[in-house]
Amino acid sequence: MAAARLCRIRTKVCTAPAFGRCLQNELWTRPWKKEDARPPWCSGTWECLQSQNWRVNGVNRYLGSQREPAVRLCHSAPAAVVRQKAAAEKTEEFKLVYRFPGIKYCRVLSRLKLLQTATTVVALPPICYLYLQEQVSQNILVYTTGVALFAGAMLYGMSYFFRRIIGLIYLNETGRTVRVAHLTFWGRRNDIYCPIETVMTLDEAGDSKGELLLQFKRYNSADVLYFTIKFGQIVDRQKFTQIFGKLE
Repeated sequence: MAAARLCRIRTKVCTAPAFGRCLQNELWTRPWKKEDARPPWCSGTWECLQSQNWRVNGVNRYLGSQREPAVRLCHSAPAAVVRQKAAAEKTEEFKLVYRFPGIKYCRVLSRLKLLQTATTVVALPPICYLYLQEQVSQNILVYTTGVALFAGAMLYGMSYFFRRIIGLIYLNETGRTVRVAHLTFWGRRNDIYCPIETVMTLDEAGDSKGELLLQFKRYNSADVLYFTIKFGQIVDRQKFTQIFGKLE
């Protein structure tokens, strides 16, 4: 029995170096990976650090997404202030200074002229077609074409004049903003807001009280509007003098 045990111990001792050489060869010949380069005892610590890094990156992304709306809000703030200021000017109470009663008749004439011009322009193509079919004479074609051209020229001239006639002039309570109401090309009302400092007086515009049409000029605009004292009404003379100066 002792001899048998001794033989077994010798065989184990003999096979140990061979097993060691096989293990060494396997370690040298096996391709290295990032997982193998990390020691097994620190795998838990490594995974914990990775999870913490992911959490930090997620927090940074969340904070970045929270900063973007603030930046956009800062960029959009001036536009919001301008809109709020314009809305405040519109809702502010204005006092009537000047009124032209005939502006309603100008509005009616402007819209009737639009209707007439549209009717003649629509009627011109059928007349041309009938003339090509020899169903109408040349005189009718010439007459219809002349009426359409004349209506267009009259529309342009009347709209050019009506769009520059002032119907109402207001001044706010603080005396800093002037609101002027006039007609558009379509016969609708359009309000213009301008600071009182930009409005020229009658002396600076070169007009006198005896003239039929007085000019409404501004320093910051080349557009000229017109109003009349002879056919218009000055509701508040004190505010009128504050805007245009004294009437000579």
